Amino acid sequence: MADDLGAYRGPRYWPAWVGFGLMRLLHALPAALQRALAHGLGRLAWLVARRERRTTLTNLRLTHPAWTEAERRALGRQHFVSLAFGVFETGLVWFGRSTQLASVTRIDGREHLDAAVARGKGVMLLGGHFTTNEIAAAVLPQTGHPVSIMYKPPKNALLHALSRRYRSGLGGTMIPADRLIDMISTLKKGGVVLYAPDQRYDLRDRLTVPLFGVPALSNPGAPVVAKYTGCAVLPYFPRRSADGKQYVMSIGAPLAPFPSGDVAADVGRYFAALEAAVALAPEQYLWSYKRYRPDDGEPDPYRRGVARGYTPS
Repeated sequence: MADDLGAYRGPRYWPAWVGFGLMRLLHALPAALQRALAHGLGRLAWLVARRERRTTLTNLRLTHPAWTEAERRALGRQHFVSLAFGVFETGLVWFGRSTQLASVTRIDGREHLDAAVARGKGVMLLGGHFTTNEIAAAVLPQTGHPVSIMYKPPKNALLHALSRRYRSGLGGTMIPADRLIDMISTLKKGGVVLYAPDQRYDLRDRLTVPLFGVPALSNPGAPVVAKYTGCAVLPYFPRRSADGKQYVMSIGAPLAPFPSGDVAADVGRYFAALEAAVALAPEQYLWSYKRYRPDDGEPDPYRRGVARGYTPS
């Protein structure tokens, strides 16, 4: 059932409505002008978004210690441009015609998905958090298979309602990240689920697994669910072309054996596939997210080494 947007009229929702209207206006602009604006807005954001810029540079210093500071800043600026492109891509997904979306996207490796679906035991598409995530999820109906999307609901209730209404999907569903039981049920019925478990995870069953060579609190969910359901596990990663005009989504061959019986090693194999995808377009990974926040009491790189949870008196 569609969300009742009339319930979100109060003043606290006005900024979200303004952003929604602005995105709709931007979508109406010619594609060439959208790309030019993305470059301009991204460069401006690099100058004014100090907190996100600091997070990006902290991540790049951790993951690319051999680089010069100038190299890290150059990638950081490119990342902010990629974030700006993501705004226009969301507009394309929410307001564009399906033919318009199909004309700028291509899915490679769909034969891997077809073969995995034919097994009848469900398919987990393992993705990651890229600036192209909105468009990556939206093109999956082109495979001819209904795909359910695991997602983290926005804190803003209006944004949540808008995203549910405008995100596309033919026969699939949106599954909140905390509803793992719904994901398992879908897979057990032979369905396809897109799952991106690369962000920080601090629940009791967390693992510490290196990501880009840096120890990171990580989610063991993919191998655990694969063991429980018997589903096939395929990597799925998006890439925007250098000129911003086209998108290629790559479905890889099944990770096998997955699970192997060693959960940490399985998470490491997923991270290795993710790292290989990031290497093709490094600016498109979500470097502006605090991926390497530690446990409480440990030095926090985003607080200049101050222990996480410590509040100066």
